[in-house]
Order: sequence, then structure tokens, then C-alpha cells
Amino acid sequence: MSVAEEDYETLQGQKRPEKVLSVQKDGTSARKLILLRDYWFYSPCSPGYFLHLIGKFDKKGQCIVDSTKNLIILHPDHLVSATVVGDSFSCIRRAVLQDRVKATSSSSEPQVYGHILHEIFQEAMKANKWDDDWLHKTIELVANNYLESFFEINLDPTVAIKQLKIKAASLQSWAKTFVAPRPKSDATIRDRRGDHITFCVNKLLEVEEKIWSPLYGLKGNVDATVQISMDDGEGRDTLTVPFELKTGKHTNMAHNAQTAMYTLLLSDRYGWYRY
Repeated sequence: MSVAEEDYETLQGQKRPEKVLSVQKDGTSARKLILLRDYWFYSPCSPGYFLHLIGKFDKKGQCIVDSTKNLIILHPDHLVSATVVGDSFSCIRRAVLQDRVKATSSSSEPQVYGHILHEIFQEAMKANKWDDDWLHKTIELVANNYLESFFEINLDPTVAIKQLKIKAASLQSWAKTFVAPRPKSDATIRDRRGDHITFCVNKLLEVEEKIWSPLYGLKGNVDATVQISMDDGEGRDTLTVPFELKTGKHTNMAHNAQTAMYTLLLSDRYGWYRY
């Protein structure tokens, strides 16, 4: 691959910079051009780099990659964790340091509760049971595996189990609304355009599914892979999607980015893509 920088003219007659990559497909001698525009112009491409193009060349042997279409993945054989990519949205340095420097720190109460609730949720999804008796028994069984963590944060196991039973009510409320064979009228969310759609989770396919994708240069460990039925008013679709349980009080950009990366991973494995 060779790299050059030029200017192109927009439809409005304005000059904008573009990065021109002259590339050669493995096993062939033919060379084609990839034109990087908009924020793709700043991609750190250098001669000799390997890349994967998600897009098609035109009759001139060119492919434009900009903010509206097509993608490139640099060094796709080096798989990056979806969590690391998500963390980089707030701070690239922190994401790199967390991946390279395996620092250890004391557990905190939110972390311990979060880990336990993850396990309880996954067990409930697998059994598809959400009643008080079953959940309370499961909480006690799972909590017994975290006795050392309770002692580390100076938390009475009895108090912890009581709090977990209170927190489990939110899981029950969610399941009552969204776990069903068909979407309920009150099971509504907003899509990326802000429109209301109804959906339901009607099947659990996998828990803690590990996925590697050389296509996107990503890898990840999905909390749950589920089948959903979604009705947007124009028709009903059945999709396989990632489900991530976040036990914090607020979602952030890193959470949204991580889920988007998992959607790409599942699209590669199961052969579909939907924005």
C-alpha cells in the first residue's frame, strides 16, 4: 500500500483534503484506489499496512470511504476487544493503558453487586423463571460464591442478600414487560430515529458468547445473545442481537459503543446487518 494526500472538490464547489491509498489485493498485481474523506482522512495509514475494505470499487477501480458510506479496518488480523474500543470514545489513552497495564485494585460494593446480578440475570434467562421464590433461591446460591468478596468490602452477607432481593425486583419488572412470545403494547423503546417501536425477547441463544471477527478486527464476550421480535409499525422482524446488562445508574457513550461493536460481531457470525 502506498499513501498520498490530495484535494477534491465537493458538490458545493469547496476544496477538501483526501487521503489516497493505492492498494493491491493479495495474490493479484492489479492496483486500485481507496479515497479517504471526512474524518477518515485522519486514519493513520502508512506504506506497507494491511487493511480490509468494507465497500465496493467502481468501474474506475476507486472506492470512496467517507462519513456516509463504506469502512476500512487497519490490521484486521489484530483483534481488538470491543470493550477497549468502547472505552476509547471517552479517552484513547485510558483504553490503551487499561489493556496493557493489568492493574489490580480492591473490590467495591457496586462492582460486587454488579457481578452477582449479572450471574442471577443469566441464570434467570436460561431458566426463563422470574418469580420471587426462584429468584430468591438463586440469589442465595450465587451469593454463597461471593463470600470472600463480601468480607473484602466488609459487607455482611445477610445484608447483601437482602439488598440483592430488592434489586432483583427491577429484573422482574423488565422481564414482565419484555420477555414474551410476541411484543406487548407497553414494551416500547425508541430507535435511532427517535421513533417508538415495540419488541420482545422470545429466545435465549447463548450466554457469555465469545466471538472473534477478522472481518472487523474485533473480539468480544457478549453477556447474552438473544432472539427478538420487533414491530416498527411497518412490519415485524425477527433478529439475533446482543444483550448487555449494565447495573450502573446511568449509561454512557462507552456502553453504547460497546453494544454497537457487539452488533457488528454478531452480524459477522450470523450473516446479517441492520443499523
